[in-house]
Amino acid sequence: MDVREYLRGKLAERGLSMKEASERMGRNHAYLQQFLERGIPAVLPEDAREKLGEVLGVAPDTLRFGGPPSRSNVRAPFLRLPPATPGDRIPVMGVGEGGGEGKSLWNGEVVDYVARPPALAGAPNGYATYVVGTSMEPRYHPGELIYVHPGKPVMAGAYVLVQLKPPAEGEPPLALIKRLVRKAGQRYVLEQFNPPRQFEVPVKDVVSIHRVVGSGE
Repeated sequence: MDVREYLRGKLAERGLSMKEASERMGRNHAYLQQFLERGIPAVLPEDAREKLGEVLGVAPDTLRFGGPPSRSNVRAPFLRLPPATPGDRIPVMGVGEGGGEGKSLWNGEVVDYVARPPALAGAPNGYATYVVGTSMEPRYHPGELIYVHPGKPVMAGAYVLVQLKPPAEGEPPLALIKRLVRKAGQRYVLEQFNPPRQFEVPVKDVVSIHRVVGSGE
């Protein structure tokens, strides 16, 4: 079920208008109307899901996936997994240019389907995406298709796709493809190759960190 359809149903169950629920969340009166009718923001940010979950009496994650978590829809923030397709295929999720520092814009839309690689055998939430930018050359190149396993443990030295909270409400989230150096306290230390540098990302700004698999991992 689409998260917007699920949310409309919960509002109806509670007898709440979009305006009433928005104000109870502490947002402007048109916040949910924008989300439900105009698709802004594309995905409810974590803090909005938590507040709206309290208003509706549901777990915040149900407002991410459109219903109670199941084996087919857990552990994939910002991914609305599509129905099964003929054959064993996985979705390719779309990204776009997002400025400097190797950042991309994660739009959460399916742009294609490809055959499931061996590295994602048995991974119901496995997905693929295209590399944007040159920050990970010579390891990954622009336009290269990479495979992501949301359920595989992330450890130091792994290549990862990190989804960050959007810089401002209503904007798409950011995505980074980097190498995880380590987790230091409440910060992830990430590495890119072009130009070579390491930098830190606060854990509080990370929506998810998924492991890139295959490609000679």
